[in-house]
Amino acid sequence: MQRRITGFTAGFTRALTAVAVVCSIGALSAPVARAQSLQYQPVINTRGSITGVVSDDHGGPIAGAMVSALGTVTVAKALTDATGYFSIDALPAGDYTVQAHRNGFVGSTRATVRVSGLSPALQRLQLRRLNGPVATTGTTPPVPARPIMAAGFGLPAGTLADQPDASETSSDSPVARDDHPHNETAWRLRHIKRSILKDQAPIVTVVDSDPAFAPGSLFERAMDSAASMATTFFTDLPFSGEVNLLTTGAFGPGEMFSGELLPRGVAYMAIGAPTPAGDWSVRAAMNQGDLSSWIVAGAFQSRGSGADAAHVYRFGYTYSAQDYLGGNPAALMAATDGSRNVGELFALDRWSITRAIAVEYGGRYGRYDYLRPGGLFSPKVGVTVEPFKATRLSATVAQRMVAPGAEEFVASETPGPWLPPERTFAPLGGPGPANTFSVERARYIDLLVEHAFQSNYTVGVRRFYQDVDDQLVTLFGLNVPGGPQSVGHYYVANAGSLDADGWALRVSTTSKRVTGSIDYSMTRARWLNRGDMADIAAWAPAAIRAETEDLHDVTTSVATDIPETATRVFVFYKINTGYTRADTSQLRAGLDARFDVQINQALPFELGGTRWEVLVGLRNLFRDPNDPASVYDELLVVRPPKRVVGGFLVRF
Repeated sequence: MQRRITGFTAGFTRALTAVAVVCSIGALSAPVARAQSLQYQPVINTRGSITGVVSDDHGGPIAGAMVSALGTVTVAKALTDATGYFSIDALPAGDYTVQAHRNGFVGSTRATVRVSGLSPALQRLQLRRLNGPVATTGTTPPVPARPIMAAGFGLPAGTLADQPDASETSSDSPVARDDHPHNETAWRLRHIKRSILKDQAPIVTVVDSDPAFAPGSLFERAMDSAASMATTFFTDLPFSGEVNLLTTGAFGPGEMFSGELLPRGVAYMAIGAPTPAGDWSVRAAMNQGDLSSWIVAGAFQSRGSGADAAHVYRFGYTYSAQDYLGGNPAALMAATDGSRNVGELFALDRWSITRAIAVEYGGRYGRYDYLRPGGLFSPKVGVTVEPFKATRLSATVAQRMVAPGAEEFVASETPGPWLPPERTFAPLGGPGPANTFSVERARYIDLLVEHAFQSNYTVGVRRFYQDVDDQLVTLFGLNVPGGPQSVGHYYVANAGSLDADGWALRVSTTSKRVTGSIDYSMTRARWLNRGDMADIAAWAPAAIRAETEDLHDVTTSVATDIPETATRVFVFYKINTGYTRADTSQLRAGLDARFDVQINQALPFELGGTRWEVLVGLRNLFRDPNDPASVYDELLVVRPPKRVVGGFLVRF
């Protein structure tokens, strides 16, 4: 243990020394630092931007237009300058719905943009004037401006009483008879839609002169104020988001046609909007069955501008719950009162000390009601320096606490909808006081050098050190006596402690249609002690590793957009020499792969300004690759089932 602490401290000291040297160089050059995202992610994450121009229907630039970008994780916005140009930076990779708004204009058509890499995604948006001169080229005339009405409240003065209908005028007199009330209530009753018997039976209007409903009364003012507030809220903020109606299922290796698909219905929704102070987003999902679960997550990201441009922050929350209604007795015995609940808070703060140096710090605090103790804290500190144009150096020191089952409850950063916790889990030794969950603790140092070339290529080299206690092992498909046989249930054990270090090389590119990256890493791991070795060896002997092990990994990510067919495809593929393979009879780990494939196909119609898509996904990747803790987290997942997702997606 002393050797591990000494090596860890020495690595940290070398990292700080390297950063200090680079800081002195960057202070002389003083370039403008690239804006950084506030996502709680490792420094190796791909970030990108959306840039473009907003113009009117004659092609002229529009200044002061607000452009919003809504993704599955982040909501951001920007204002156009005098030339109509805008730029939304530091966006996590993924799909975004982009739309422009400006007072006096009709909002632009929503566009779907895929962001990945450091090269910007270009977009051109067009707004149509509400009250402009009619074009002389024979185009469609502009839409006349109209007052916004919510259930008839908040109309301008004179709008209600000065609207006579046919029953109140005669053919020989253009002036309406003045033998009826002219207040708001009377106008509403006169304009109620009548049935098909309106010509046979006259409609008699009786207006109560109750002073409580009189114009200017307290009730009338309260109703008008509430309606005006609702109208202002929903019209002033450009809400955008998506709704998913999905069906999910899973099947084990070699069991695609075995009838173990176990389909479940899932409803998912994401919504967000920009505000003057920053951008907020909310996500929620739920399913129903013998295992009922639901999730809700929200986040807010500030927008630095003016004097506050050097300081931005992000915070949010996640809450997830599972309620067991039968089918998994082992999980029921391991859970508290037949349910499990997890809540997590996170915050990340970023300060730009100079134009070339930035510091960010933050952390997560999660509360798991099935753990004792249930509170887990994961801090993070990082320094980023940009000494030369398009060259960035980063150093990050962090501790990541990973609870058993965290992949079910904590919000994921992977593309696509975030599914509620559908799978159950239990300690490998079975329920009872002697067999409790262990919490993995990974402490790591990451050093990254990254350079973006003008040919849309980015190359990065990373050096990393890790120190891991209580490494988690996840085992699917075990026929434990007395345990559930469901393909959606897994067991968790403790493999022991290790330290590791290695090098990684990353190359990424962004073009008009294809965005991709490839990573190669070489890691040397040294196991220091063993955990539940006897229990693990009985079910998966290859999960017990040699004292020293070399790992080689190749990870590829490709996203493409095919505008001719309105199709988007995302593929993630990870090959490693240290997987515990599906054939558990093998005594040693070996070469294997994990994948994640998603296809979005837009339907050839739009309803009410919404865009409809069909989503199909298939994956056997278990951990979130955007939030790694230990190099062994995915390698020690034994026989993960393939997860199928399909359904409709509506963007608005």
